[in-house]
Amino acid sequence: APRSVSEHSAPQRPCRAAREKETQTASAAMSAGGAGGAGKTFAQVANQLCGELVGQLTTEHSREVGKMYQEVVALRTELERVSELMQGYLGREKVLTDMMEQLMGTYNESTHHFQGLHNQFNEATGSVMNSTQQQRVAMGNPVTDTQRELARIQQLLAQPAVQPADLHLHNLVPPRR
Repeated sequence: APRSVSEHSAPQRPCRAAREKETQTASAAMSAGGAGGAGKTFAQVANQLCGELVGQLTTEHSREVGKMYQEVVALRTELERVSELMQGYLGREKVLTDMMEQLMGTYNESTHHFQGLHNQFNEATGSVMNSTQQQRVAMGNPVTDTQRELARIQQLLAQPAVQPADLHLHNLVPPRR
């Protein structure tokens, strides 16, 4: 579980107490050793500066750790949003894939159906064309037929017309008995 900022600063207190105790022990040793006033002042100033430095470092560390924690929390929140978006994307992608498969199936079925109808149409028109061709052949060539008829008419017209004879039917019919 992620720690809060206050949990990061909790270990500082025992550490500070230990440092102060060490500082007091070092100061006592210096003064017991007969060190002069300058050494004592130096030790006091050094201890004070060390304490301030450690305090500033601790504060800066806590602040930086807190910022990093907030960044981690923000990134985790963003990752949760991305995860939700991706789950939605996957759901839509599945639906779209299913739709495409259905459309492709329907397209293939209709293409095969239309191809079958086209083949039937070709067969029907082929048989009609064959039938028409046979009828045309059976009827003959109209140009040739017309030329033949024209030649026959010209042949008839080339012969002179026969003059009727003065014959009566009663002369041709034999008498009855």
